[in-house]
Amino acid sequence: MSSPRRAWRRTGARALATAAAVAVYVVQTGCFRGTLPPREFYRLAPVDSAVTTPPATAAAPLTGTIAILAYETPGIYGDGSLVYRVGATGYGKYPSREWAIPLADMLATRTETIAGGRVLTSGRVAFDRSAAQPGEYEWRGVVREFDEVDGPTSVSASVSLAARLIRVADDSVVWSGAAHEVELVAESRNIDSVVAALSAATSRALTRLVDDAAAALRRVAAARAQAR
Repeated sequence: MSSPRRAWRRTGARALATAAAVAVYVVQTGCFRGTLPPREFYRLAPVDSAVTTPPATAAAPLTGTIAILAYETPGIYGDGSLVYRVGATGYGKYPSREWAIPLADMLATRTETIAGGRVLTSGRVAFDRSAAQPGEYEWRGVVREFDEVDGPTSVSASVSLAARLIRVADDSVVWSGAAHEVELVAESRNIDSVVAALSAATSRALTRLVDDAAAALRRVAAARAQAR
């Protein structure tokens, strides 16, 4: 038996298909007597201030500037629509619900906020889409999952991100990692709840990535100090 969530989406999809067919007809006949579903735009919720609070004893392992690049958003994640997943292999996208700002840019901006507050470097951390101000290091991220996941009994948000920290001078990888976070959607039929869950999962995933990078770089620095 289909879940109410899936039935609701199928009903909406049929309505949209019907509306699209009507739109084609009225354009061809020069007469418009209906309305299409309005486009809705969303953005990730602001980062909670607690996320940017650095550990009390943390010391920045880097001193150079870190330039945050726009994230890679392969395939379905790059066209602006909110994405949903049904089962292990089924994907779809909302036809009228879109990100107001490219997902690639929102993730870079959120990384700038989190990394800038969690002492990854004592230098500047900045997202510059034009790449007009290159840093000593570059943070290059990629989206692996950014989905609303429709399960048999619940709906959740799944965010999987990978990142590399590159030393620009020699184009070498000084750290790489990945993080996957899942957040239950409080109201399964409420798109605002879906966006809120995606926002929360994103903040946790990015915080893990930044903290993992800082911890790994501190270990490298400590090892080098002992070897001297």
